[in-house]
Amino acid sequence: MAETAAPFSRTLPEKFVSCLWFDQRWRPPVLRTLDGKKIIVHSPGRWNRQAGPDFQQAVIEFADGERCRGDVEIHRFASGWTAHRHHLDGRYNRVILHVFLWNDRTVMEAIRADGQTIPQVALEACLTRPLVAYQADIPLEDYPHKRVPLVGRCYAALQARELSEVQRFLEQAGERRLQQRVWRWASRVADVGLAQVMYEAVLRSLGSTGYHHHFQALARQVSWHAIQRCLHGLPDTARRVAAEALLLGLAGMLRRASVTAAGMDAETQTYIEELQSYWSTFPADIRQYMWCDVTWRQPHVRPANTPERRLAGMAQLLARYHSTDLLQTGLTLCQDFHGRTDVAEARAQCKTFMGMCDTPDASYWTRRARFGSRPGKAQRLIGSQRALTVVVDAVLPLLLLQAQRCGDTELRQTLLACYRAAPRQPDNALLRDMSRRLLGNDPTLLALVTGARHQQGVLQVFYDFCSNDEGDCQGCDFPLLSSVSR
Repeated sequence: MAETAAPFSRTLPEKFVSCLWFDQRWRPPVLRTLDGKKIIVHSPGRWNRQAGPDFQQAVIEFADGERCRGDVEIHRFASGWTAHRHHLDGRYNRVILHVFLWNDRTVMEAIRADGQTIPQVALEACLTRPLVAYQADIPLEDYPHKRVPLVGRCYAALQARELSEVQRFLEQAGERRLQQRVWRWASRVADVGLAQVMYEAVLRSLGSTGYHHHFQALARQVSWHAIQRCLHGLPDTARRVAAEALLLGLAGMLRRASVTAAGMDAETQTYIEELQSYWSTFPADIRQYMWCDVTWRQPHVRPANTPERRLAGMAQLLARYHSTDLLQTGLTLCQDFHGRTDVAEARAQCKTFMGMCDTPDASYWTRRARFGSRPGKAQRLIGSQRALTVVVDAVLPLLLLQAQRCGDTELRQTLLACYRAAPRQPDNALLRDMSRRLLGNDPTLLALVTGARHQQGVLQVFYDFCSNDEGDCQGCDFPLLSSVSR
């Protein structure tokens, strides 16, 4: 029998429960949901260290043969699902299983924000040893990445290739990823037009991990042109603050800050009052879209990358380009480079596109991470690394779509040259994982990843192959494809 919760409930961290789920050495051999269904774990998923579900791309199978792929959320107690407000958070709508150690509720299933119910597993009831034995055996500091790295069979396939072939493979995969972005946005353009889609793509790319969907949904809720109507006629400085009021108000952040403003510093109180004064002047048919149930938790987000700062950065862009839009701005910046494809010109073009994200330093948010947080050193709202991400993920795909729609071959070649010359983007957890799985952390292969296109190629391999993984590369046809595509 497993020990009762009392001796451990205050001392065992949630990471301990994550280790029980993640590592087959500790995971109980037989798992059953609260309503008695047996579960087979083909893959526990990828350990997520960012905002959102704890494990992503898990694969489980029920005894009746139903196979599910999605995310898994971990808690110490079953009540963590509602205590952390996951039942109201759209980021958890891909969760297929809720796993916890102790069951302190009476319901059999958890409910997602989209209304779907998900099964739950109480690990304590499935353990084959006392909790103290697991506590003694599991080295928490070794998780998630001090364990022996998972090297995929794809690494052996790439090792057998010439380095030039491997680099060409990554380049082709990177261009496939760019084209897939073009195709994805093309269907949306048919509904709302290129200019609006550019806004949605840029705001999505400004979101930190876990917030992409929220930012894109915000852009869809109130269009670029609707926002510009609200800002029309305001002088420059007022327009910037009004734009911040609009985005922070729609996101529900201003409303929450207003409730606790009395306990904040004088500068923050004055700023909140100024935002409220602008918010109250916006049309009711805009203010009605304010979100009241979105949790903007930031457990793993750096202070410079908080959602508040990123929305303030977008607000500055709305104010800066009030007389035009991001699509026309991008096309205008292409004029001096039209038809030029040499590397030096392409790098200059990429740097010019990154300049689209330059914002003034006069915002409250240049020295703040959250409402009322301690002022720090002034930082740009949209740093150079994030600006590069915006260019690669949003600006280039949408401009390329415009070039293809207009049949402008020279513009298309210019944009492709810019993509191929773009420098490396900032690393993230998925790129680090794939550096181990695909490239084996082999310095020789890692040295081939010199630019954004190669990084995007690594990510494309993940989405083409690893996101369909059944665990330990089972059923993956990457090695076969690699061996026959010479």
